[in-house]
Amino acid sequence: MNISKITLDEMLSARERRAEKQRALTEQFARPVVCFTMNIAGEVKRTPLIELAFLEGVHRIEAAMPPALFREVWRENTGCEAFFVFDEGAGETKRRMVAIEEADALARLFDIDVIGMDGEKLTRGAERRCIVCGGPVTACARSRAHGLAEIVKSTDALLSAFAAERLASFAQNALLLEVEATPKPGLVDRNNNGAHRDMDLPLFRKSAAALKPHFVRMVALALTQHEAEPCALMASLRAEGLAAEHVMYAATDGVNTHKGAIFSMGLLLAGAALALRRGGDAVLYAAALAQSDVAAELARAKAQPATNGERVYARHAARGARGEAAEGFPAAREAMRIYQAFLREGKSENDALALTLPHIIAVLTDTNLLHRGGPEGLRFAQQKAKEVLALPEEKRMQALSRLDAEFIRRNLSPGGSADMLGLAVLMHALEEMAQDMVK
Repeated sequence: MNISKITLDEMLSARERRAEKQRALTEQFARPVVCFTMNIAGEVKRTPLIELAFLEGVHRIEAAMPPALFREVWRENTGCEAFFVFDEGAGETKRRMVAIEEADALARLFDIDVIGMDGEKLTRGAERRCIVCGGPVTACARSRAHGLAEIVKSTDALLSAFAAERLASFAQNALLLEVEATPKPGLVDRNNNGAHRDMDLPLFRKSAAALKPHFVRMVALALTQHEAEPCALMASLRAEGLAAEHVMYAATDGVNTHKGAIFSMGLLLAGAALALRRGGDAVLYAAALAQSDVAAELARAKAQPATNGERVYARHAARGARGEAAEGFPAAREAMRIYQAFLREGKSENDALALTLPHIIAVLTDTNLLHRGGPEGLRFAQQKAKEVLALPEEKRMQALSRLDAEFIRRNLSPGGSADMLGLAVLMHALEEMAQDMVK
């Protein structure tokens, strides 16, 4: 996406094109026309952050109305625009559009016009609220209560808050989809607690809920510090990650349910936030953040290992989540492609995830398996996963159930692979979001 400033002449030309499109649609369909744009002050009218909110507005309009007779979206440097024709009366359409504009803080940025059969815009009745203070917009405009800089700042705050909540929801949902996927050898799922005596499904759900506010703050940090050096942003993210760990342990009575996921997902969320600010690839941004201090962190981990993963690194030189992140999450990216292929085949989310897991176990140097079973346990798990993959696809789910019993007997839990599976789900959601922005 080309993020650039626009001129007054460009805005005037865009307004003329929009009016001409409205007239043409009114004549063609002999029905009211809905035209949706964003209220964005300043010289930059289109960024990924703005477009994310715009697509939310499009979704809300379509959800509130019957199937559209016509739908067209324009993406220009002068801003995104959407045109709709619905088989609905002008008055009722306007009532529903006003309800959307008044739904929440983000909707203050929505400008939804309904053009009647006479070519005139329908009035909304109730006055709109100010983006900055929430008061009547006419009074603020008349008194010039807020300068351009203040309006731009408030607009950015609304856009950022929405993006942080949306991305954090993706992460929480990924954690829930991963833990509920069944069967998963040695892991907590809907069948059993795997090779764990201190974890169960409700505990993972509780942990995921407790972590969401911290995922929100990680996105917010990256959106705020998008111009900072990677090492400086990484320091802020690390502090928030430690706070998230503290909350996780408090929610689970000291059980480590998601420590690896906090690190990996936090990085990917920050990368996605930077992509919304700058354009570009979320995974590449996340990898750059990880690379900014991975050497120092791995050196410290080898000298003074403080976690199971760090102790495994010190003993076996398995770089774990930090190394995976610094390399751009190759295991998770490959898992995402496999997961997506299963979805395209028509597999349910559950089956697509369960069938993806052995692909990860077969190749990942899983530090959880190394911690529990040493090199022999890791080799055993990888070999068994390869044996599952050698079977016809229709026999693999049953084979995974049998392997679950074997992993439990040997006290093996591929927790690192589970983290990569959850990360693959998050990557899939972020990829779908990015694809929606370029349609």
